[in-house]
Amino acid sequence: MNEVVIKPSLREQFLQGWAQCRVIFFSAPCGFGKSTAATALLSNHKTCVFSAEDPEFLREPMPKNVDAIVIDSLPALKDPEDQQTLCAWIRENPELHFVILSRGVLPGWLMPFRFTGLLQLIEARDLLFDRDTVRVFLEKNGCTPTEAELNVIIHDSLGYPLALTALSRLMQNGQPYTPEIVGIVQQEIYHYFEDNIFNRFSMPLRRMLLDIAPFDTFDAELAQMISGDSHINELISIVRHDTTMLLNADAQKYRFWSFFQQFLMWELRQVYTPQEQAAVYSRAGLYYELHEDYEHALECYSRCKDHRRVSEMLIRNAEQHPGVGHYYEMEKYYYAIPKEEILRSPSLMCGMSMLTSLCMDYEASEMWYSALQEYAAPLKKTDTAYKEVRGKLAYLDISLPQRSSKGIAENIDNYFKILTDKSLQTPTFSVTSMLPSLMNGGKDFCSWSKHDELLYKTIRKPMEAILGKDGIGFADCALCESKFEKGEDNLPWLMTLVAQLPEIERHGTPDMTFAIIGLMARVQTKQGNAIMALSSLDSLRTEFEEDNKRFLPNIDAMRCRIWLRTGEMEKAEQWYRTSAPQITPRIRTMWRYQYITRAMVEIALGEENAALLTLASLIPFCERCGRVMDRIYIRILTAVCYQRQNNARWQEEWMQALDAAHEYRFVMPIAQFGAAVMPMLTFTGYKKDESFFSLLLQETRRQAVLYPNFLRPMPRLSEPLSPAETQVLRLLCGNRSNQEIADILGVKVATVKTHVIHILQKLGVKRRGEAKEVAQKLHIIEF
Repeated sequence: MNEVVIKPSLREQFLQGWAQCRVIFFSAPCGFGKSTAATALLSNHKTCVFSAEDPEFLREPMPKNVDAIVIDSLPALKDPEDQQTLCAWIRENPELHFVILSRGVLPGWLMPFRFTGLLQLIEARDLLFDRDTVRVFLEKNGCTPTEAELNVIIHDSLGYPLALTALSRLMQNGQPYTPEIVGIVQQEIYHYFEDNIFNRFSMPLRRMLLDIAPFDTFDAELAQMISGDSHINELISIVRHDTTMLLNADAQKYRFWSFFQQFLMWELRQVYTPQEQAAVYSRAGLYYELHEDYEHALECYSRCKDHRRVSEMLIRNAEQHPGVGHYYEMEKYYYAIPKEEILRSPSLMCGMSMLTSLCMDYEASEMWYSALQEYAAPLKKTDTAYKEVRGKLAYLDISLPQRSSKGIAENIDNYFKILTDKSLQTPTFSVTSMLPSLMNGGKDFCSWSKHDELLYKTIRKPMEAILGKDGIGFADCALCESKFEKGEDNLPWLMTLVAQLPEIERHGTPDMTFAIIGLMARVQTKQGNAIMALSSLDSLRTEFEEDNKRFLPNIDAMRCRIWLRTGEMEKAEQWYRTSAPQITPRIRTMWRYQYITRAMVEIALGEENAALLTLASLIPFCERCGRVMDRIYIRILTAVCYQRQNNARWQEEWMQALDAAHEYRFVMPIAQFGAAVMPMLTFTGYKKDESFFSLLLQETRRQAVLYPNFLRPMPRLSEPLSPAETQVLRLLCGNRSNQEIADILGVKVATVKTHVIHILQKLGVKRRGEAKEVAQKLHIIEF
């Protein structure tokens, strides 16, 4: 018999419920020790215990001379009349406590007691043992694990009482914690689940549970597609009602409690043949593929060894441009293909050239491009593969990130002839790669901006023909954006674009819609209408949520940049914590807009070193692929970081940013940072071109006035405030004068003045009005 140990926090929770509530409801899967814990916690009380599996007790007189009525196995109480009788017992006997034990969730008919504060809910997480409780439990039951063993035990058991009970029996008499013991404990738990839960379910319910066991999360549609059962919602409802083994992953998806999922996988291997297991993964793969979740689809097809479908998916993806394709999600599957197989497929060679380029492995990208050239060399125009291979080479010449846009401009006539040749088959193009820009989208078109109106007239038709749907609105948007970046009046062009939006949405692509709405939001922000810009992006986000989710990360990053301007740091920090891409050795160049946004948030948080690391990760890509605009941004933000760190290197970065902007006559890439770059701009000037500098200074000042706190570091206390200073600060924030503060605190005015000086110094501000704002941001003073 094991010694009973109650976790201190559980005891405290129970006592609180006993003092304040009439009902204490234990809700947890089997093996969590609900009955054991309740018995121990009630040891000093007179109780009467009933089981809901035999509801006849509800038709007997109310027990007398007891402190609590304990009801076990509540999910068995299915008759509505019995349920209402129990509710009446609770309502009509305020002197009694009711302790109810259930493997299921709190049922709806008991919810009124919860809402009125009469019911204390104790859940699975409350019953799990913490570290100290695990140690005490094992020691009381004759086990003395080492610290290292204890760490592993806690990790493996998750504090699950049933697992620890089985383990304590096996580790008595000094037995070490070994893989063999872990295996025995698992087997005991699995057999316990099999007898006490699984075998009590109906056969259709058992089959459904096994079908969905391999998946970390699932919804009713996935469960139905795999099992083929039309009553899937009813089956899920039974599991939800009768057990707490099924948890909500989000509003529409479920997940299993981890130990139960492990059991189901064990049961699956016992019951299903290899062919049946493969069929489960195959049907799930189809579900994920239909929902464009290609990473999970490929994983499922790989598990069932359906190499044909894996190959088909990779080839189809290789026919797509990076803005539509799923190269990053499929990366490991591409690299797993034998080289010999890739060399037999023009689509796979094309896809590998694009993938390796996106991963900044430009040597490998050129190697695959050369392999495709070699494949094409012996082909004749009459050969079946000729059109496909020549079209792919032309596509790569334009689309590979390391191919300069300058080369495209110089050879536009040649590309136009190739890509409009009906005898060739070319993949589709994207000029934005899901970014809110044309000039800094799929390619960097800064060089075109030098002669934007001339190019607009000469290459408009060829480019529209080459780009197809992406070409609808392309030329007008490119010219409008060029005017914007140079600080010129682009309103007439923008009005033309907005008028074209309905046609673009009907006949064009979402890429171009995003580029236009993104440009419009930037213009609105420039004009001081940040709220209107956010509204434009919010509307687009709502429109894209259903069918164009691939744009959402960049839409959210753009919203974050506006939040930084408007001082909504909580929203910006939330994006940073939950959505910003992480810095890893393998940078995703398609996410560069998000990386740069990440660096902006880090600067606003005062984390200059973190921002420098984020920005440095993008430099090789920018330099190798000629990304002028991104390189300007990186130099500007790097200069801001160095300047705030009093590092003299800021001047070099800053001057190079100015030189690059001057070469293209760009004003907005620098001016948009307003107050953040104003000190550097006025300190250095720009002697090479006074007229350019004057225009730049004018627009930067305008942005600084509109958004004075953009990228302003979060305030920090240089040292803690004393209790007396905190009192003075609170009164100061209440707009009290020094004399009034002195009168309230009963001190001299000179003392108050000294406190105010120290407070301003510690808060890093110069004026009393700023102190209140900083105190609120730092949560020193709450109002």
